[in-house]
Amino acid sequence: MSSLVSKKELMKEIYKYFKDDDSMVLLVGDMGFAVLDDFLNNHPSRAFNIGIAEQSSIGIAAGMQMTGLKPIVYAQIPFLVMRAYEQIRYDVNEHGCNIKLIGVGADNYFNSLGRSHCMDSDDIDMMKIFKNFLILSPTKESLEKDVQKMFEYDGPVYVRSI
Repeated sequence: MSSLVSKKELMKEIYKYFKDDDSMVLLVGDMGFAVLDDFLNNHPSRAFNIGIAEQSSIGIAAGMQMTGLKPIVYAQIPFLVMRAYEQIRYDVNEHGCNIKLIGVGADNYFNSLGRSHCMDSDDIDMMKIFKNFLILSPTKESLEKDVQKMFEYDGPVYVRSI
C-alpha cells in the first residue's frame, strides 16, 4: 500500500492557496470532478476542463505563465508524464516556467483501468531528467510542508499522489 496522499487530500491542501490567489489557474485533463468541485464550482473563470489533451494543456499553461498567471495542471500520471513529455521538456523545463504539475494515480492506483493507466514509479525517473523540476511525493506527514514548498519554489514542480 502506498504511503502517498490521495488526490483528494492533496487538492484540498492546494485549494487553501488557490482560493486566495486570483493569479492561479487550474487546467484539468477531463477527470477528478468530485475531487475538484471547489475549484470548478467556486472559480469557474480560473478552473478549466481542457479535455483529453495533455500536450495542449502544457502549452496552454506555459502561455498563461508567461502572461503572469500561475498554472496548475492536473491529470493522470501516464497521460501527463508520457503523453506530454516533449511539451514538458521544451515548454516548461527549458524555460524554467513556474508551472505546477499534479500527477494522480501513482503506484498503479488505476490498475483496474488497464496498463495504459499505470506507470509503476517510472514517472519519477522520467521527471528526474529535467534539471529545473522539483519533484514531490507528499505523505500524510509531509503534505502541508510539501504543498508550501511547491508554491514557494519559483520554477516547475511535479507532485504525485494516488
